[in-house]
Amino acid sequence: MDGESKRVLVVDDEETVGIGMTEMLKDAGFEASYATSAAQAIDELKTSDYSLVFLDMVMPGMNGLDAFREIKKLRPGTTIVLFTGYFMDAEKAIFEGVKEGMIDVYIRKPFFSEEIVSTAMKYA
Repeated sequence: MDGESKRVLVVDDEETVGIGMTEMLKDAGFEASYATSAAQAIDELKTSDYSLVFLDMVMPGMNGLDAFREIKKLRPGTTIVLFTGYFMDAEKAIFEGVKEGMIDVYIRKPFFSEEIVSTAMKYA
């Protein structure tokens, strides 16, 4: 890809998930980075522009929904894909996010690499 390579940020407190997703995206030709917390992701977005953020809903500290609001304030043009393995815990927050028109795309864990890559191709 040229200088316009699509930059994707993966945010997940589970390192295995975050690193796995980042590697999948790199293999598919994206410029992918990884943050282990919402706070780290927000710091990263203050200095770098990403076209797409994969954001875990359930994380210690700031949850995905609060992070979503912060990221949208910081980078309104960034597409955010929320994902989670704890659907029951996150259901209320997801519903709230959809209602606010905030949630662009939503993926449930466990997901398949094709799902991650095709979502990135579509939105990044």
